Amino acid sequence: MRRPSPINVFEYTDYRAFLRDWYETAKKSGGTLSYRAFAQRAGLKSINFFKFVMEGARNLTEDSIVKFATALKLNKQEQEFFRGLVLYNQARTPEEKNARYELLLRSRKYSQLKPIDRDQYEYYSTWYHPAVRELAASKEWDGTPGWIAKKLSPAITETQAERSISLLERLGFIEKTDDRRWKQSNTILSTGLELQSHVVHEYHKRILDLAKEVMDEVPPAQRDISTMTLGIVRERLPQLKKKIQEFRQEILKLVSGDSEPQDVVQLNIQLFPLTSPSTPLNEEVD
Repeated sequence: MRRPSPINVFEYTDYRAFLRDWYETAKKSGGTLSYRAFAQRAGLKSINFFKFVMEGARNLTEDSIVKFATALKLNKQEQEFFRGLVLYNQARTPEEKNARYELLLRSRKYSQLKPIDRDQYEYYSTWYHPAVRELAASKEWDGTPGWIAKKLSPAITETQAERSISLLERLGFIEKTDDRRWKQSNTILSTGLELQSHVVHEYHKRILDLAKEVMDEVPPAQRDISTMTLGIVRERLPQLKKKIQEFRQEILKLVSGDSEPQDVVQLNIQLFPLTSPSTPLNEEVD
């Protein structure tokens, strides 16, 4: 019978962290485990390959994933999750990383240990969950999913609204009042100054797609869309980012007192280079 791993791989989203904890736990258990012993157990030619992988100096291939899983004494279900974890961590593009993460969330054991991860992913998987959360504070809302579905633009279905309400309640973003209505548990929700994960990264991309979708539908009096193309010295970029961050904080303070909103708006601010770092910003192009 295969001896179980000393730690639970389903508790991790970083396979290198799992390897480090596994190694330390195995060493403390009183065994004689060494990098050489692990290499022999896994059938590896390099004695220090395990160390290099833990430190991020080397990646795992499909072949070495199998060898590691065997040496780690993982059962079949753990091996499948470990492989998914490796592919997720070693993904090269945000799209690939997001797809790999979706597969991890399908693991029943992972979802049981970290149910909040699945809910957070769902929250950022579409544009309307944050909008529903904002409408929860509206005095006009009668508490029914139907009102939410009709209020939002673009419109969503009543089923989508109902699921969104359930999701927000599980996340603790909204809660029932004494009169069986809903209210926000916190006034302001922000993803922070920088993208914290590929999940939020994908959410921002969806919001940009939404902006393109509604541009032709929303009259100019109800929107403000403009662009600026600026020539700057390279040292100016951190200053511009700081100004944008300060502006966002000012906007949050301005609307923080709107405890009973009548409408929900989306504010997008983009700043990105149109030149490569190696190209002088004042260079003329024929």
